Amino acid sequence: MDTEPNDSTFVRTFEGAGSCPHCCYVLPRLVDCAPAYFEEGHITCTHCGKEVDLWRASLERATRLSQVAHWALESLGAVKTSVVMQMESGKYYEMQLTDHGAPPDAKILGLNCTSQGGENGSVIPLEWKGNNRSPRFVGTVLRMFAVPLGEGPVQRVGRVAISVVWIRGEDSDAWPYLATAFEAAAAREFAPSMVFAQSAVEISMMPLIESKFSLHVPEKKVKRFTNYSRALNVILPYLCGEAGLPQMPVAVHDALESLRDRRNAVIHKGAKVAAVTPENAMEGLCAAAFGFEYVRYVGPILLKGKK
Repeated sequence: MDTEPNDSTFVRTFEGAGSCPHCCYVLPRLVDCAPAYFEEGHITCTHCGKEVDLWRASLERATRLSQVAHWALESLGAVKTSVVMQMESGKYYEMQLTDHGAPPDAKILGLNCTSQGGENGSVIPLEWKGNNRSPRFVGTVLRMFAVPLGEGPVQRVGRVAISVVWIRGEDSDAWPYLATAFEAAAAREFAPSMVFAQSAVEISMMPLIESKFSLHVPEKKVKRFTNYSRALNVILPYLCGEAGLPQMPVAVHDALESLRDRRNAVIHKGAKVAAVTPENAMEGLCAAAFGFEYVRYVGPILLKGKK
């Protein structure tokens, strides 16, 4: 989405699940195209008409950008809003993300500012921080102070490109855990991000299974019987098979198993021993995002009855 509010400001918002490997056209948002992927095993590129393995397209982009973690998260559910605007050195500026399409409960994952020059030299914004600044972004307002960059007069006007990566808020109980996993990864805290990522899948899946079983079995017995591994490997596949629903893609299931192993290593051995690379983290977050979307896809049908 591109907008031009005035002559000096340009705004673009990018939201997509990677790009088509055939024509490089941006794919739709994961939440929008995941159901088609689960049903058909692929999605069809709206630009070139070819079949695309959504899992591979999203994972490859996330892995390729894994060294800049908040950029990598764009293909897994995060959004990037880019603004090009004029700034004058010595002046204070505020950028409200909700003015550019972000909801009030959005969480900022990362910020990048690049000077684009000016007639009298370049200008660059510095983030305005309080004395007790949190390591994470809070709220949807970016506060910046413009300063001169390089040689030239101190007082100058120049264009600045600002890119903000953020994630939407959702009402589900599991989504805050996935959002926190994204926040941790954006801060390059990869070990804790694996813990929250697996928790997001577990919290989205377990209530669904417990609701189904509790129709015929006392809740106390259901909770004693059901655990994450049994739910992922046996119960959920069985329920989906009985309901005539597509099974979780093998690649997503295997990646969720690897995510569980990494999470367990972090919990039982500690973050230093269970070192998680940026590439490991992106695979785990991709698995969590796809696992979350799969449960969101099958959940309403399982609770209602057969498809």
